[in-house]
Amino acid sequence: MDEPAEHVSDDEALARRIAAGDTDAWDGFFEHYAPWAYRFALCHLAGNHADAQDVCSDILVTAARSIKRFDPARGTLDVWLLGLARHRLARFCRGRRIELPFIPEIAATAKPAAPVADPADSALTRDLVNRALAALPQRQAAVLVGKYVAGYTVDELARSAQTSTKAVESLLTRARAAFRSAFNALLDGRAGGDRHE
Repeated sequence: MDEPAEHVSDDEALARRIAAGDTDAWDGFFEHYAPWAYRFALCHLAGNHADAQDVCSDILVTAARSIKRFDPARGTLDVWLLGLARHRLARFCRGRRIELPFIPEIAATAKPAAPVADPADSALTRDLVNRALAALPQRQAAVLVGKYVAGYTVDELARSAQTSTKAVESLLTRARAAFRSAFNALLDGRAGGDRHE
């Protein structure tokens, strides 16, 4: 009886081809991921295009150098690249002594607040965002993080989840409403606690 052929995912096959020096595979990888890497960097760097270009280049060069370490058993190529991108962004921000924002846009979906000037207020906001996300169902939290932290488009999220863009848009609408409710409840609880101190 013949041994079953090794099952290799599309992501693993692409990673192997890039690691072997296949320029066509790299070109395909670059064309697919470069726009995402740039949006990811721009989203987290307050719209600074020059810095975003630097971080985008760093993400892609680092990916090319470390693609041999991609392990499909630990997730998709998208997940691997997101982890790498977060690491390179954090490294860039440390080098520039820039505070790395947690989620630049999610908190804006909640109750409007006064501009944050005090670093302690900024830390509190990050804590409330984390706690509000943790209170959501996993799918809702994941789609918010995918859209606002990882910088994926609705189309990209739909392809990744193997569903329709309409389904993702609907999930995002519910997730934003649930996040707003959880965040405001935490914020009101904090305000109520402060009044009694």
